[in-house]
Amino acid sequence: MSDRQLQGEWTASMAGGEETARMVLGPHPDWEGNVKGRISRPGSSHPMVGDVNEGTVTLEESADGSRITGTWLGEVVDGSCGTEIHGNYQEGENAPPRAFIMRKARP
Repeated sequence: MSDRQLQGEWTASMAGGEETARMVLGPHPDWEGNVKGRISRPGSSHPMVGDVNEGTVTLEESADGSRITGTWLGEVVDGSCGTEIHGNYQEGENAPPRAFIMRKARP
């Protein structure tokens, strides 16, 4: 997977939860090979940045715009053509990781 494949609109759901997040990612204006966008959940929207490194997707969100408040680490599902990512989400530094599934909604 490349940063270009990561661009677009995604939906994400957590294991054991009904909440769905929407991510809209585009090219980062300052850092080539990175993405920048927003993650939206019911009642909130935060900036997000990320990249793909050796097949691992890393996305970081910030509720206050300056510090990382959530980290998404995942791998592309084999055979999904880059449209599905499974991994773990960690809110803050001390919360236990929660499994997630991201699916591409639109390119």
